[in-house]
Amino acid sequence: MTYTIRTAVASDIESIYKLIKHYAEIGVILERSIDDIKSNISNFIVAAMDDRVIGAVTYYDYEKSLIEVRSLAVEESFHKLGIGRELLLKLIDKVKIEKEIKIFTLTYRPDFFEKNGFTVVAKESFPEKIWKDCDKCRDREKCGETALIYNS
Repeated sequence: MTYTIRTAVASDIESIYKLIKHYAEIGVILERSIDDIKSNISNFIVAAMDDRVIGAVTYYDYEKSLIEVRSLAVEESFHKLGIGRELLLKLIDKVKIEKEIKIFTLTYRPDFFEKNGFTVVAKESFPEKIWKDCDKCRDREKCGETALIYNS
């Protein structure tokens, strides 16, 4: 099985949307609109097999040296092959320009991130995230996500 990890391009938008939508419907990640994906396509990294997107991840730059890992998803038939790990490491390499940058995530799957160098922290450590997304989230009062920060 041969796949490549690369920066997403406009022709990947629909595939990324479908991949994220699948996991959003089962409650694993938050839904993203086509417009949101389109306007942030340069922040997406994909795993592609031929022309087929089999995995994706993106980030949000809060500036002030704070980056959020978002929407990490791999097609179920490609789980346990290291694709999610490769996507995550490629994203970390892409955004880790300065030593003082903080990379964090909120996830329903903290074990994956802990295996890849992240440590659990209080959600309140990221007020920028809380003001940007959490206040608008339908699950705000019963949030099951865990906050983690990358240990460089």
